[in-house]
This record gives sequence, structure tokens and C-alpha cells, in this order.
Amino acid sequence: RDSRSPLIGKYTIMAPAIVDDIMVKLENPTVKWITVAACVGGGGYLAVKMSWFRKNPFQVFSGKTGAMAKNLVDSGISSYNEFFNQEDGKGVGDKKLSTPEFVNKFYSLITDFYEYGWGESFHFAAREVGESFEKSIIRQETAIAETVGLKAGMKCIDLGCGVGGPLRNIVKATGAHVTGITINEYQIERNKLLNKAAGIEDLSDVVCGDFMDLHKVFKPNTFDAAYSIEAMCHAPDTAAIYKQVFKVLKPGALFSSYEWLRTNKYDPNNKLHVDVVDGIAKGNALPDVRTIEDCIAAAKSAGFEVQYTFDRATTGGVPWQAAMKSARRAAYLTHILTGVLEFLRFAPKGTQAVHTMLLKAAVNLEKGGDLGIFSPMYLIVMKKPVA
Repeated sequence: RDSRSPLIGKYTIMAPAIVDDIMVKLENPTVKWITVAACVGGGGYLAVKMSWFRKNPFQVFSGKTGAMAKNLVDSGISSYNEFFNQEDGKGVGDKKLSTPEFVNKFYSLITDFYEYGWGESFHFAAREVGESFEKSIIRQETAIAETVGLKAGMKCIDLGCGVGGPLRNIVKATGAHVTGITINEYQIERNKLLNKAAGIEDLSDVVCGDFMDLHKVFKPNTFDAAYSIEAMCHAPDTAAIYKQVFKVLKPGALFSSYEWLRTNKYDPNNKLHVDVVDGIAKGNALPDVRTIEDCIAAAKSAGFEVQYTFDRATTGGVPWQAAMKSARRAAYLTHILTGVLEFLRFAPKGTQAVHTMLLKAAVNLEKGGDLGIFSPMYLIVMKKPVA
């Protein structure tokens, strides 16, 4: 005897017929596309409402990618991928001197992705248990400001400032005047807009230029301090960029940098290690990935006195790569979304290829962190001698 209610029994009998009817309707192409659009739209709306994205993706992919014209995105990502092919742990080889051109192209392609998916500060952070991602980012920035003794009345340069998230937070925390430099014109536009909105225009400036040629932009002995947050890694020559920073600093000034480096756990004879670090380099516009010993030697050759080095990736109760793992759900949804928007010609051709490159980079960054062979925040603090 069926103990279920008549109502339940009725719907149990009707369910197969309802499913069959739906499947028949979905064979109609028009119905199928309407259903797909409704699912994607509903999923996107849910993601935005649940704050999986830091910015509305429909505002980001509105017919362009960063500073790059719509018709250049596809060829742009193709030439980028070709340039940054790594030579089995040896970087990009003889092409290294052309790196700045392709770093500029990289940020024209990915700035909008970074800003909406990660925030206005394009870097990682050592995070404590229970600490929010946003608070850890600000703490990472104010920590580097402390290493150079930044305070009100001082003039500082932010080398590779991106869209200015760290610059704004450091200005607010210290009251110092900070000048940012980036090679990418689109990032300059974003900086000016966001700095104005933050009300820090009087204590900030942004300059479009190649930090490999600082002497062409700034006079010698201009700044009281300098910092770089995960940007020196783009330089084709570490000693050359450190020498440029040395020239624009006043005697006695401090320069601190969070470097992307291979750790002493990296084994050049381990294929997995080589592939992971090469993947990090290719997906993040790096000519190669160095070691702390390389940076110390470069600093000394530039004339700096190395004060100390410290890997901040070894601190905190939450591994730095955990932030990427927690953002994976939004990343995969973004990948689907970019494909749909590109298919509908709302986003430029090549947009999903750009995101594919970023997804691969994210996977390798996670592996590098999990294996302990890579750090994106190895701190080196240097001083320009007084005499």
C-alpha cells in the first residue's frame, strides 16, 4: 500500500512527462539559446549579488580590454604568449631587453581583469587567521612604508604603481607625498580618477614612464624614500633598475621592494619545479624568476647597502596563495562569462584567451606557494649611503 499522500503520488507520476516535455522544447534552437542566456544571466546576477566579483563584470568587458583597442586584443594576447615562452628555467633568453614593451601590452590586456577580480592593489599579502583579505592587503602596504620610515613631509616614489591602490593607502596612513610611475597609460587614467575620488590629489602624483629610464623622468636626488610592491620582477635587468632607483634617491634614503623570487626549495633539476616557475613567469610578464642572492648582488652593484632581507610569505596563519584558491569559483564563472560575452560580440575577440592565460598563471602560483618554491613578497631593504 502506498503510504504517500495523493498529491505526492500525483506529481511522482507526472514528473517523467514534465521532463520529457522540457527536453522536447529544448530541441528547438531558439528555446535552447533563451534557456542558456537565462542561466548565464541568472548565474552572473547571483555572483554579483553575492560579491564573488569586486566590480561588476558587465561594466568591465564593455567593448575593450584596458587600453587596448577592441580589434587588437586577439593579436595582442597571441604576441604576448609567444614572447613570454620560457626556455626551461632560463627565462625569455635573448629577447629580455624587449620586456618593457610586452609588460605594457600585458597590463593593457589584464588591468581590468585584475581590478575587478582582485581589487585596486595588484599584489599578495601575508594574512592572519580571521583577518579579511582587504585588511591584509592594506597591512602589507603599510608594512613596506614602515621599512623606509615614511612620514608626513617626505617625498616617496612608488615604482610600478599599477592603478594606485597601495599609493592611496600609504598616503592615507603616513601623510607623505607619493609619486607613482607606471609604463601603462591606461593605468595612469585609472590612477588620476581614483586618486581624485579618494581626495589625495594634493599628496600624490602619477607619471607614465619606463622605470628602467628613471633618470629621463626625474632629477637626481629627488626622493626621500622609494618602494616597489611586486613590480621589480618585470625589469629585464635587476642591477640596472636598482641603479636607476639609486640615482633618484637622496643620500641616506631607504628603498624597499617586495620581490617575486625562487626560494631555496626550488630545484632546477626537478621538472615540476621548473614547469611551475616557468608558468608563473609566462602568465605574469616576467623575463625570468630570480633569487634573493641575485637581488642582493644587484643591490650592491648599484651602490646600495643592503639592510636586511626577509620572506614575508613565511609569516601569517593563512598562506598567501589561499586567496587565489578562495577566488577560484569567481574565476571559473568569469571564464564562462568572457566566452559568452565574446560569442555575443560584447567583449573583443581574444578576451577569453586573456583570461585563459590568467587562469593558468593562477594555478601555477598556487602550486609554487604550496611547494614552497616561490615567494611573491620576498622583502629586500636597501640604503643609499650618505657619502
